[in-house]
Amino acid sequence: MGPTAKNCKVLVILGVLFVLLPVSGWAAPPVSIEVKTVLAATGENYLDPRLSEMARELQGLFRYTSYRLLGSDRLTLQPRQTGNVALPGNRRLQITYQGVENRRVELLLKMYKNRNSVFETSIRLNNRSSLIVGGPRYEKGYLLFNIYSAF
Repeated sequence: MGPTAKNCKVLVILGVLFVLLPVSGWAAPPVSIEVKTVLAATGENYLDPRLSEMARELQGLFRYTSYRLLGSDRLTLQPRQTGNVALPGNRRLQITYQGVENRRVELLLKMYKNRNSVFETSIRLNNRSSLIVGGPRYEKGYLLFNIYSAF
């Protein structure tokens, strides 16, 4: 067998390994995250016009009558990178990009009030999808967080 035949076998073996390797073994892409902070309350009937795209979901999941957008923040994170979003009431949401598995991004969410940890959870999102997370009491209502990711 000459060098050409050996090279062909090596290339075939490498090609088979390339196809068989799990996708999770590859470097995850950066992820863009948008966090919308919403104040949900009862009393007056009000829907912030900036939340119109989420109205059906908000009203289907929750029994509040008023939804006001308090803030919208964007982050771009690399795998294992952490970003922070300032929240009302001396709170902060820390988001750590854990990676992508089965075409879903995994995010670790930690909320702090002052320097104390008050909440921690992990979520998985499909590409270009969002999730609403219920949060703590604030003023005369509750904070809700719409977390959107794209990768």
